[in-house]
Amino acid sequence: MEPEWLKVLLAMGAFAALAALLRCSALWRAAFRLTLRLRARLPLSHPLTSTGRPIELIASDARRLGHRFHHPPRGVSFARFEGTRWAYDKVLAEGCHALEIDHLLCVLAPGPDLDAERSRVEGLLYLAGLRIEEAA
Repeated sequence: MEPEWLKVLLAMGAFAALAALLRCSALWRAAFRLTLRLRARLPLSHPLTSTGRPIELIASDARRLGHRFHHPPRGVSFARFEGTRWAYDKVLAEGCHALEIDHLLCVLAPGPDLDAERSRVEGLLYLAGLRIEEAA
């Protein structure tokens, strides 16, 4: 079974080709009106608004998780620390996506390479205007 949008697209193409071949102004206008009606019924393939969270919320989460990551409380368990690290990396990646910055945070395994990438991303986000450090 063919998707509905494909049927509409094929019909629009057929009318446009027929009108171009016949070069009939009445047929051309009818095909154009039909195309406009069909296009109005189709959903937008790309939404006009961003589906991501607002940058203010991303920055707030980055500040909160960054403080917990860089200054863990005494006696914190490894599991809690790793959870905080994972959440902080995800928020940094979300900030990178919002500001269109390339990163490798979701690709690298935990270790020195990921730590270096995290430092690089924090610097790039700072230069882009996303202040992660706490306000004095």
